[in-house]
Amino acid sequence: MRIVIKISKQFDRNFQKLIKKRPSVISLLLNAIALLSHLEFQSESLKIHKLKGDMKDRYAFSLTYDLRVIFRRKKDGIWLLNIGSHDEVY
Repeated sequence: MRIVIKISKQFDRNFQKLIKKRPSVISLLLNAIALLSHLEFQSESLKIHKLKGDMKDRYAFSLTYDLRVIFRRKKDGIWLLNIGSHDEVY
């Protein structure tokens, strides 16, 4: 089953800023979205984990050693909420 991926305004803003500095992030994100949309949480390469505390209804995965994507699962698909370094997104 294929999962629908949606993007929040905050994610889009931060992604646009990020790719100006690091254009290679585009291909990393596209590969991650492909895995996420087809395999959902079965991909070990994404290192998906559920968050705790104030973000307990959200998940995160790693694009690189220092880049994280925060997302939420909803009935209408997966919403990408934020992207950035560990300190920026948590």
